[in-house]
Amino acid sequence: MIESLMRVFPEILVGLLGMTVLVLSPFAKRDRSDLAYVSIGGMAVILLLTLLFGSRMEGVAFDRMVIIDSYTSFFRVIFLLTAILVMTMSIDYAKYFPSRQGEYYTLLIFATMGMMLLPASGNFITLFLSLELLSISSYILAAYMKNHPKSVEAGLKYLIVGGLSTGTLLYGISFIYGLTGTTDFQGVTAWITTRGRIDPVLLVAGFLILVGLFFKIASVPFHVWVPDVYEGAPTPVTAFLSVGSKGAGFAVLVRVLMNVLIPLKQEWIFLVALFAALTLLFGNLAAIPQTNIKRLLGYSSIGQAGYLLVGLSSANHLGVSAILFYLLAYLFSNLAAFLVVVIFFRTTQSDEIKDYSGLSRRSPLLASSLTLGLLSLAGVPPLAGFFGKFILLGAAVREGELWLVYIGALCIVISLYYYLMVIKQMYMGEIKDPRPLPIAPSARWALYACILGILIIGIYPSPFLNMAMAASKILF
Repeated sequence: MIESLMRVFPEILVGLLGMTVLVLSPFAKRDRSDLAYVSIGGMAVILLLTLLFGSRMEGVAFDRMVIIDSYTSFFRVIFLLTAILVMTMSIDYAKYFPSRQGEYYTLLIFATMGMMLLPASGNFITLFLSLELLSISSYILAAYMKNHPKSVEAGLKYLIVGGLSTGTLLYGISFIYGLTGTTDFQGVTAWITTRGRIDPVLLVAGFLILVGLFFKIASVPFHVWVPDVYEGAPTPVTAFLSVGSKGAGFAVLVRVLMNVLIPLKQEWIFLVALFAALTLLFGNLAAIPQTNIKRLLGYSSIGQAGYLLVGLSSANHLGVSAILFYLLAYLFSNLAAFLVVVIFFRTTQSDEIKDYSGLSRRSPLLASSLTLGLLSLAGVPPLAGFFGKFILLGAAVREGELWLVYIGALCIVISLYYYLMVIKQMYMGEIKDPRPLPIAPSARWALYACILGILIIGIYPSPFLNMAMAASKILF
């Protein structure tokens, strides 16, 4: 038991941090900003411990309910980094709900704990519990601006659609258990392998599980919740969902497909490729007419999920490594864009793209940060997103999926169009309000961190790709 507890020590620390913040909440300063610093400091310490001692914690825990390996360790770092950056961008934003900041940071911390446990799942029970810990926290966070009708609507829609997807996932798990008599990943794989033939009920179960997980990554046609939830939720929560929640969805999806359903590879590979193509085309085409920056980033995130599915459809080591690398690049690129949106909204109370007109003259730092983030998301060299997309499409070429590569290349051009429209507005649009936009010191440092991440990963990608390849090797 002690050994098992040591393997999940970072997750235990995250849980303790969440409870500490909740207990400290009534004693915090009037504006509750000290709770943000406690949360960020705690997460930073856990991140440091994970980086230093992560490899010593590897192994199975709680009778294979939890698997801690290099793959899990990689995602621990991604999710802790995401939480730190989102909490940093929340410092200024959380002043909209000063009396409830303790609960807000507690929910963010518990959602992060759920994300960290998802890729460590070695059993469908662990998968379900981790997913629910993440989902329930996210539903509440989406509706956190309770006096804002769009926020309440976002939380309600997220809850209803999320409940449907959870039911679908549970239905698939119950089929699996009924067939195999176990929920253990290794046991299910052994049952499929020794069976010698594909049971039709198993195909139905696998499909239902995939549908449940495709909802989490916002793949077409399970994306309907994304635009309204992204627009209505508090912007830091939107950033958290678009990076952390999506990353957790892909982390567990890859684990399930590569560890559990790998004997059915020939059956699911075409399905994943088909969803990748639909997600790429819909996400990018639907982003073109958007006039709200949060909705544009919402549809853009659907398109980005399409590229990650391209890597998954290749089902090879390079493809999975590319997914890990791209999620790291996506973290900095997307959070840079959302940070600018948060800072801009704090002063202007607007998320309309037309109001970004002339931003480069009001705040060169905000305009250049948003430009770098958007160009990286589009895949422009030498930024982080370029190399990520390059190896994702390269993995598809290696498997002969040229049709998917052509669609991916076409969507890069489409995305470049709508990202450039925003950039044009910032640099060539008429300035309506010449007053400079104030940037809080914490937000400024978070922006610098994101810009640094985009540039370093893009210019010198080898160490990060090597880390991604080493982390994903355990799955093959």
